Amino acid sequence: MKRLSVAALLTVAALWTGNTALAYDEVEVKDGGQIIGHVKFIGAAPKLAAVKVNKNQDVCGKEKASEAIIVGRDNGVKFAIGYLEKIETGKAIDRKKQTDLDQKKCAFTPHVITMVKGTELATTNSDTVLHNANMDVEGRQMFNFGQPKQNQVIVKRVRKTGQVDITCDSHTHMRSYAMVFEHPYHAVTDETGSFILDNVPPGKYTLKVWHESWKVKGLDDDGRPLYDKPILLTKEVVVPAKGIVHANFELK
Repeated sequence: MKRLSVAALLTVAALWTGNTALAYDEVEVKDGGQIIGHVKFIGAAPKLAAVKVNKNQDVCGKEKASEAIIVGRDNGVKFAIGYLEKIETGKAIDRKKQTDLDQKKCAFTPHVITMVKGTELATTNSDTVLHNANMDVEGRQMFNFGQPKQNQVIVKRVRKTGQVDITCDSHTHMRSYAMVFEHPYHAVTDETGSFILDNVPPGKYTLKVWHESWKVKGLDDDGRPLYDKPILLTKEVVVPAKGIVHANFELK
C-alpha cells in the first residue's frame, strides 16, 4: 500500500472539512475606487407579527417587534449586508478594530454585524437579567457563554468565517446575525438601505447582498418564528480607478 505524502494528506483534509477560504493579501491600494450600494424593498413593506417573550417579562416586556426586515425611508432595507466575494488583494485590515454586540432590553444590538476573521468581538449584557449568547457557524458552535451580571463584557477573538447565527439560551425570542470575512470589503446597510465599500482596487468583482429573510415558514416549540433560508443577491461590477460605481438591489 502506497503512503500519501504529508502535502497530499493536508489537501485531502482541507477538501473534507470544506476549508476553502481564500488567502487575502494586504497591499497599498493605488487609485482605489468606491462601491455605493442600495437595497430597496419593492412593494408594500411586510408587517411582521411581534415575537412572544417567554421569560423575564418584567424586564423584557411581553413581546418584541421583529427585526427580520426593517424597511425605512424610500423603501430602503436596513440590516442587509453588502460584500465582495473572493477578493484576494486589497486594502489593509484594521486588526485592532473591536466589534461590539450588546444585549439591551432583551435584544441583540445591532441586529446584524460584520467583522474580519481574527479580530475581537466584545459582547455586553446591559440588562439586569442573565443572558446566554450562543453563536453557531453552519450548525457548529463557535461560542456559548453566560453573562449573569449587568454590564458584564466578554471579549472573544473570532477565528471562523461565514454566517454566525446568534441566539440567547435564556430568551428564545432573541436572535441576531454576524458575517465574518477574510477581507475588509463588507458593510451593513443603514436606515436608507445604503452601504459603501471604499478603497477598492480597480477591476471587475462579484458584489453580493445577504439578507436573513423575513418569510415565516413555521414556529418552533417556543413560538419563535422559523424563517426561510437567507436571501443572496448578486451583481457583477466594474470599479474604475478613483471612480464610483453604483449598484442597486431589490427585495420583494
